[in-house]
Amino acid sequence: MFRDLFTEGVTIAAQTEEDRARFAQIGANPARVHVLGNVKFDMQADENVTAAAHSLRVDDLAGRPTWVAGSTHPGEESAILEAHRRLLRSVPGALLVLAPRHPQRFDAVAALLDKAGWRYQRRSSRRAVSPGEPVLLLDSIGELPSFYAAGDVAFVGGSLVPIGGHNLLEPAALGVPVLTGPSTDNGRETAALLIESGAARIVADAIELGASLVQLFADPAERARIGTIGRRTVAAQRGGVDRLLDLLEPLLGPGGIATNSGESTGPR
Repeated sequence: MFRDLFTEGVTIAAQTEEDRARFAQIGANPARVHVLGNVKFDMQADENVTAAAHSLRVDDLAGRPTWVAGSTHPGEESAILEAHRRLLRSVPGALLVLAPRHPQRFDAVAALLDKAGWRYQRRSSRRAVSPGEPVLLLDSIGELPSFYAAGDVAFVGGSLVPIGGHNLLEPAALGVPVLTGPSTDNGRETAALLIESGAARIVADAIELGASLVQLFADPAERARIGTIGRRTVAAQRGGVDRLLDLLEPLLGPGGIATNSGESTGPR
């Protein structure tokens, strides 16, 4: 049913060689399928994020050992809190920044913290976390990258439950060691690259997450080494946007008219 979609003039930009093979299997002309890589690697650390991270680290987090659990889903927060409990036995001043994926869950996660007896601060209060509060609930929008950059270790959610995981590149590009659960189908190739390079590590459950945190917080040099690997791995994969633009340029005529399809790619 797909073969009729691939007329002779169709050009396809694929992310991986595996994707190229799949397009060929369903009828695309292999000569017109180009592997460009993942354009997400082309993201650059925003100077505003770096500045905000420095301010957060000094003012809001008071320089405490901090790990960030970002984009978490139902079923993950309990495991994350258990891992944090284990970390606190070794690093009593450690701080967990807990960032649920969806804003509509902020109150539910706050209720979970209350029920479990955790002392915590809500980011929406705009008050610095006190020494007696081991958890900061990130109930704000748009601040997760800055907190990743301000933290010592990042855990990326949607991965301890069968969601498929979220963007591991963001903390890796910021030079932060990355932990992820085993569910990484949403970015399988990216996860494999970061894991194979040593920039990221898979943890299966609360016990493994806690053990990895204890190990990483005990070894600042190892954290720095892993963070450097992450930065270099992301930097080495950049160029997908330029390759995409190079692919598009000969396909476009004056005014953004696609010469091989007759369709305009310019403003409508």
